[in-house]
Amino acid sequence: MSCRQCSFNRTLRNLIRAIHPRQIIQLKDVFTDIREARNASVGHPTELKREGTLSAHGIVQHSMCKDGFELLSYPEKDGKVFQYVPVLKLIEKQQAEAVRILSEVVEDLREQEEVHRSQFREVKLMAAFDQNSYAFEKLFEEIRGDSVCPRGNWAVKHLRKSLDDFEKLLKARDLSLDSYDPIKYRYDEIEHPLTELTKFMQREPSEIVSNKTAVVFLEALQSYFKHLRQMAGEIDEEYSSKPDQVVQPQSSAIPITVTITPIE
Repeated sequence: MSCRQCSFNRTLRNLIRAIHPRQIIQLKDVFTDIREARNASVGHPTELKREGTLSAHGIVQHSMCKDGFELLSYPEKDGKVFQYVPVLKLIEKQQAEAVRILSEVVEDLREQEEVHRSQFREVKLMAAFDQNSYAFEKLFEEIRGDSVCPRGNWAVKHLRKSLDDFEKLLKARDLSLDSYDPIKYRYDEIEHPLTELTKFMQREPSEIVSNKTAVVFLEALQSYFKHLRQMAGEIDEEYSSKPDQVVQPQSSAIPITVTITPIE
């Protein structure tokens, strides 16, 4: 056994504190058993003080095997004692207890996630883009000269508003554009063509020098918005489902029998 077993308890606590700070951990005595075996055999074998009693310990070398070893102890007042340390069984107990604790953490996180999803299940992110098809239709009509009632200025303002609405919907869920790298990337791609088309529609100087150029910008912008709407739909689908069930593992740990033999 190594010093890592002694700090396993602390490591497990730190891990849980990082992923679920509010979780209260209830540890069983299994970690105490492991720590005491470690301290007696390799941690402080020549001078171990427990509950005011001093003792010394040594591993019986010829007893060592992959399953465990015998520990020869010399309590301060009680002569000497042989104790078998079942290493493999202690490992199994440690693993089973770690799995139990982590399963409880995951289950609690799952329940919190379900509560969060249920709050927004009927609030669709895709709704922010509901009228975008109509806005693009009006933009194409005006740029190509097919419109008798130009609505280009309204259309670019609506597209900008749909981006703002989408960001607000994310914020309501404690999310942001930075929560999803692909969404942040699409926003960056959208910004330039949307800005230039807005200038063009308002007859301001822009990189768009002709209606044909405007069509190229508009087709690229329409593709970016389509992809953004698809990603919003994927998030909506995730919120419509329930978090995956936590599979509770069955413990394979074998009850440990410690044999202590006093030597007269």
